[in-house]
Amino acid sequence: MPYKNPEDKHKWEREHREQRNERRRRRRNSAQGMPGIPGIPKPVPDPVSAQKPISAWGVVKGIGGFVLAVGIVVLAALGGSSGWGYGAPATGSKP
Repeated sequence: MPYKNPEDKHKWEREHREQRNERRRRRRNSAQGMPGIPGIPKPVPDPVSAQKPISAWGVVKGIGGFVLAVGIVVLAALGGSSGWGYGAPATGSKP
């Protein structure tokens, strides 16, 4: 492309305008992944980078829920085995 002479530059641009426009169209279409255009595959998203990152609060809530569930199970197991005085006869008291 002759840049030194402005007239030659304009002449070259006029003569090669269709080629440049076609090149731009191909680049634009490949960037957009236009369906239906043969020879240009649509980009496939990367499954690893498409995953949503886990937030710190999500981890904290998950651990907290697990600890709460284990605590409830332990309390139920201990409470059911010892009775904690429910349904058991009172000792040392006279009616």
